[in-house]
Amino acid sequence: MTETIRIQNPTTLTNFLKLCKHMGFANNENLTALKWQWLVDNNGSWWGTVLNGNIIAVSGVHPFKDGYRTLFRGVQTFQRPAGLNKYHMSSYGFAEHLPRQIEWAQVMSNDTDVPIYITTNVDNDASGKMLRVNKIFNILEKQKIVDFVGEEDVYYTKQNIWKLNKKEYYGHRYKTPKKN
Repeated sequence: MTETIRIQNPTTLTNFLKLCKHMGFANNENLTALKWQWLVDNNGSWWGTVLNGNIIAVSGVHPFKDGYRTLFRGVQTFQRPAGLNKYHMSSYGFAEHLPRQIEWAQVMSNDTDVPIYITTNVDNDASGKMLRVNKIFNILEKQKIVDFVGEEDVYYTKQNIWKLNKKEYYGHRYKTPKKN
């Protein structure tokens, strides 16, 4: 069974970061590449998925535009066992971190309707999987789970910006059986 936790101590990520480096995930191979301190300094929060005492997925949330950017630096070391799923629920971040990050953003902003954004890389693929995630978000847009906001440089990287449709997201999330 997995557990979603808020990660406050970076030393808990030591083994996870070593595994990311071994897997070739350049954006997540050490605390500097992960931008651990940047997120903390910008009033953000880190979240992780733990399985059998090991962190297997990490992502962050921080203030962005008129709301919050979720799933920042999201990475998982293997796919969530959700089976074939057109709603991206095979992602620990999307299925398990995102609800917690939404709740956290609502508390931090004191606004239950705070806008939630997710960005995807347009042409920089530091892991070999990032461009595939961008394609998935194009599919999620057709399902009205996200709305395409636009393409822009976000912290020196060309990104597509997506605004989460929380009602659609939660509707599909709760239809998807949880398998752990």
